[in-house]
Amino acid sequence: MRSSKVSVIIHLFAALHAVVALLCRTAGVNDELVLTLLTIALIVLICLRRGLNVEFTAASVIVVNVIGYLLGTGGAALIERVVRSPLAVHAVSTFLTTEILGWGIVWFTKFFRRGDDAARPATWTPRIGLVLLAVGVIFALRLAYVELFATPSFSVERFYQMADLLVSNSVALIFLLGVNVIYVRHMRRHSDQKNVVKALSLTLFVFVTTVCATLIAGLHLPFGFDAAFSWREFLQLSIITLLFEATLYSVVFMVDYALVARSVLRTERGRTHQAQFLYMKLKQQVNPHFLFNSLNILDCLVCEQRIEQASAYIHKLAGIYRYMLQNEAEPLVRLKEELDFVGMYVDLLQVRFADGFTVRQEIDERALTRNVVPCSIQLLIENAIKHNAVDTSSPLEIRIAVTADSVTVTNNLRPKLSAPASSTHVGLNYIRQQYLDLADRPIGICHTETEYRVTLPLL
Repeated sequence: MRSSKVSVIIHLFAALHAVVALLCRTAGVNDELVLTLLTIALIVLICLRRGLNVEFTAASVIVVNVIGYLLGTGGAALIERVVRSPLAVHAVSTFLTTEILGWGIVWFTKFFRRGDDAARPATWTPRIGLVLLAVGVIFALRLAYVELFATPSFSVERFYQMADLLVSNSVALIFLLGVNVIYVRHMRRHSDQKNVVKALSLTLFVFVTTVCATLIAGLHLPFGFDAAFSWREFLQLSIITLLFEATLYSVVFMVDYALVARSVLRTERGRTHQAQFLYMKLKQQVNPHFLFNSLNILDCLVCEQRIEQASAYIHKLAGIYRYMLQNEAEPLVRLKEELDFVGMYVDLLQVRFADGFTVRQEIDERALTRNVVPCSIQLLIENAIKHNAVDTSSPLEIRIAVTADSVTVTNNLRPKLSAPASSTHVGLNYIRQQYLDLADRPIGICHTETEYRVTLPLL
């Protein structure tokens, strides 16, 4: 529903841009400032609809307007080859540029929206001053652009000469990129500063950076020194550098925002999966079926006066719950500890099922110090018992094979006579997700007509 509303906003603003462009050109009025205002309104609305914070919105306002100017100019040149009417060319290029910019922002926010911003709708806060500052910067640059080209001393050719002077100086470009990256990362670490301090700091940073880059490019530093570089050329080049600096800072901020967003989402997703896995293990600890069966077996052992077996059974049952409690918050455990836990669990099951199943272990001793997700091997054995018939006439065979890099649990298939309920694979899915979250390592699953095999990587 939200995406459909955003699409309506984009289409309406694209049509409005085209209409305004036609009306202004027909009336002989410069449409640049009006179109800039419409573009700013479009970007702010999209960012608010997509749940972006005001810092990202402010950066988007600057970047989109600069890209929009370049797209509109280049698009008009291409459309002129097909359409002869100047009015139609301007309207079509404006319409297409607005559509591209709108959907570009939507695409970007779809992949890089911050988890904390996505969880709640955007609201107008005191930080909206950053958006107003960005709007003011764009309008100031637009006005300066219009006024400069209205003077005979600053033609389009002169503009391109100054721009070429800047972009041809690799030292100036590296300087601008480096200081912007450092500043953005520094300010992210000090995000608790007051908004006024942030605004003043950013203004001073942009001013100093612009002046330094202008001097480097204008004087041809550090490989030369152009003493003929005049004061008027300095002013002209500083305007170009300011435009470039504002755009570069916004791009660096948006990229940094994107990287932080991905990290936040990955961390939050990992915490969610860890919480789900802990909940699943908690359910195992209080599993009523396991407790019921264990207490029944214990009751039988006591009634039959098998005191030593009952005592051993109690100690193993206590060991199982001790292991679960000790590792309920641990993401990983030693393989040796997990196998000891599995041994106690298998011993309890064999008291219940007698000779109905066998468990064979093939262990590479060197792998015992490696790590696995806790209760993962036990869960695979539990699934084998749960989904297969366990009887002495045709025993279920479970094999645990440990190599240097993985542990594989394999069982032959012995379908139950009564059709079991369809498995939800909740436990297996949680184990799979744990390995992806912790080490970005997948587990291997192989299901044939005769056996079921799951391979867990050792970490």
